[in-house]
Amino acid sequence: MSTNETYNMMNYSLTYSIKFAVLLALQIPSILVSLIIFIYFGYNRTTLIRDHNHSILLLLLINFVQVISDLPMPMSFFRLDGIVQPATSAYCTWWIWYEFSLNTTNGLLMAWISIERHLLIFHRNFIQNISIWKRRLLRIVPLVFCSFWGPFYYTLTVIISPMCTNERYFDRLLCGMPCHLLTNWGTFDLFFDVIFPVLAIFVFNLALCIRVIHQKLITTGRIQNNWRHQRKMAFQLGIISFVYLAVWIPLSIAQLGQIYIDSTFLLIQSDTFNFLVYIVPLVLPMVCLMSMPELIKKLKTFIFRQHHGIIISFNNQSVQQNNKIYPLRMIPIAQY
Repeated sequence: MSTNETYNMMNYSLTYSIKFAVLLALQIPSILVSLIIFIYFGYNRTTLIRDHNHSILLLLLINFVQVISDLPMPMSFFRLDGIVQPATSAYCTWWIWYEFSLNTTNGLLMAWISIERHLLIFHRNFIQNISIWKRRLLRIVPLVFCSFWGPFYYTLTVIISPMCTNERYFDRLLCGMPCHLLTNWGTFDLFFDVIFPVLAIFVFNLALCIRVIHQKLITTGRIQNNWRHQRKMAFQLGIISFVYLAVWIPLSIAQLGQIYIDSTFLLIQSDTFNFLVYIVPLVLPMVCLMSMPELIKKLKTFIFRQHHGIIISFNNQSVQQNNKIYPLRMIPIAQY
């Protein structure tokens, strides 16, 4: 083995170790924060209904499932220095289907949340004037479609795979890319499951930001107080969408460039882009927590209350110990 090959192997091993350490360091707080948010919504159902957080709660639930069940597979790959284990075709098929389904579901949910918040802020009267069953359909049908489209589509293209035969590489992430990405099905997959959600998130968040700023400048009094709540909804959506766009926009540009410009377009950076995809579900709960000031306030109150209680207990114990060690002495009074 040459010196260059040995150096490359050591370099790859270090890179895999760093990636594993980063994912592990983020996984634990991500799970804890997700559980805190679930408990908060469980005890504050009025907040869940009032602020129309059903879609975000579903996004966090699917995100939580991805963190605890999907991320261990790439983490195992990085921990084993780039070796797929178990090295079977069935495991590779499961990994690709599961990861692609969850990523697509999260992307479509983010796109729908962007559209939904736009409707809730700027077309609230229209929504309130339609019948109850139409409002329920408007809330439920998009969520059902976003949740089931990814698993259905990738069952057809990855598991059944009528258009090509997959080759497995047990020294590559996801055992190599599925073969349908090189067919017309892959082009449809790119535009509908990746490009469309990214564009929808970007366009509706940009429009929401512009309209909220414009509305703030022209409203006063009681109307302005109403817009404070709506700006809160816009801020929550904006900060969550930023995490998704920061990763998927560069990845989308790289994939489009490799198809229509050059097969080597941003090819060196593709490995970094693909790794950053795993960061999105890990940081999403923390970002959601940042957009929930009421929950942050309750957490601070709980933490400081516990801290204050510990200090009081400690001080009381110290006083008792001091009394035992140093009993009070009667001081004689001088007689005049």
